Amino acid sequence: MSLDLTALGNYTDETKNELIRKSILGGRSIALANIQAGIKTTAPIQIFESDAVFQAGGCGWNASGTTTLTQRPVTVSELKINEAFCPKELEAKWTQTLLRAGSEQEELPFEAMLAEEKSAKIQKALEELMWRGDTAGSGNLAMTDGLIKIIEADGATVTGTTLALDAANIITAVDEMVAAVPADMLMSTDLHIFVSYETYRLYAAQLRAANMFHYTGEEGADFMMTIPGTNIKMIAVAGLNGQGKMILAEASNLVVGVDLLGEEESFKIRYSEDNEEVRFSTQFKVGFTTAFPERIVIKA
Repeated sequence: MSLDLTALGNYTDETKNELIRKSILGGRSIALANIQAGIKTTAPIQIFESDAVFQAGGCGWNASGTTTLTQRPVTVSELKINEAFCPKELEAKWTQTLLRAGSEQEELPFEAMLAEEKSAKIQKALEELMWRGDTAGSGNLAMTDGLIKIIEADGATVTGTTLALDAANIITAVDEMVAAVPADMLMSTDLHIFVSYETYRLYAAQLRAANMFHYTGEEGADFMMTIPGTNIKMIAVAGLNGQGKMILAEASNLVVGVDLLGEEESFKIRYSEDNEEVRFSTQFKVGFTTAFPERIVIKA
């Protein structure tokens, strides 16, 4: 069964402390990305581009210019979580004090907390899957390919060296990425450098040490700051923790494919009469890609 109570002694008279759920870094990336809904398996992202070719004025007609319609596919994977609980297992521990009177136990006394905890864990797992997913891997990350694998395979601009980021090179590394941004992207309003929390803290510390901006303690309080002298925001995301990578992109260029918006937040907690257990279940679809890989700069 799913309940693991081996760390608890049999009930004597323990204090009835509330169960404390862990604080988890929530997924920030999906909230910024371009969500494409209604995808059952694979669907194309429709890309429309048209240029503007000037001609000298005068009589006559001379057609020029090109309008191009292309597509990039996004494929979703169907995921689910199934977990079962036997409420009677709670009777021998201090948790018996949470149960209602009677031998029939058809619900968990902490279902609301379970729902909250599962929601947070799913959010964290999706954040990691979005960036680090690899179908050649294992565990949760093997469910679908994530953006790192897709970006590196599709020809993003790679800048600088592959040296590990440290205090001596972090400012130079960020400056190299900014310098590599294609000119036609410079006026975009949603440019972000996605980094790990450790990289964010390293960069912020070196900016303070170099006195490159007046630090009041408020900038970056939410692990987001504007790169000095640019319109590019640096944002820390848990999905890049431990990866040693920085990815500069327009947030709208990062595509998340789903079937139903918010489906990953929909779940069921129900009692199974046949099995005499409480069951938790959720199902949803998700996949990732980019619309314009050439408009992405990566420091790997």
